[in-house]
Amino acid sequence: MANKINEKQEKMTLKGYYRNLPDAVHPKTDFITRIMSECGVSFTTARNWVMGITRPFNPDHVQRLSAITGIAAEDLWEN
Repeated sequence: MANKINEKQEKMTLKGYYRNLPDAVHPKTDFITRIMSECGVSFTTARNWVMGITRPFNPDHVQRLSAITGIAAEDLWEN
């Protein structure tokens, strides 16, 4: 009887297997991607801001980061 059940199932392809995998959740990468999208900057630029390596020159970007995070603009980076 087990053989009959297996015969009725559709064959799985590699593409089908891949498509059936659950979507991955990467909150840190998603956060960087959101900054990229909302500020119109590269992944490297957004990551450098988050890591404190550089800061935005454009005050609108600072305000956008503040709005995204809920952190006051003056508190986004350590002095």
